[in-house]
Amino acid sequence: MLLKIDEFLPYRLVKLANKVSMAFSSVYFEEAGLTVPQWRVIAHLAQQKTCSAKRLCDLAEIDKSTMSRAVKQLTDKQLIELCADPNDKRAKLLSLTTQGEALYAQLSPKALKWEEALLVELSNDERTLLRSVMDKIELQVDKQ
Repeated sequence: MLLKIDEFLPYRLVKLANKVSMAFSSVYFEEAGLTVPQWRVIAHLAQQKTCSAKRLCDLAEIDKSTMSRAVKQLTDKQLIELCADPNDKRAKLLSLTTQGEALYAQLSPKALKWEEALLVELSNDERTLLRSVMDKIELQVDKQ
């Protein structure tokens, strides 16, 4: 049996993730001129409060060079700031500025509204099942 790429789960997941990510990017691009990596940095920093760039790479699934550019751009926009790591004087931690926190507070409800519109055709049971299936697949990948 030969692989049919359009039916291959990894391909379908990447294709769907890219479509969803690009469609959602209009929300934060139109509102704040943010790129996908910049939005991911802001969203993760809103959750983590302070974080190293290396940890953000892992959380946001962004490579080191893309993360470096995003951090520089967000620092230039005064949305994030770098501060000394109290546990390692050579390292820097990232956090949102007051302006960055305000932007996240402005965009977050719009993100949830966008997600709701995306999932409108799914029942509550289907939404629960979707999250459950995604969690199981992620756990299985983590085991490998």
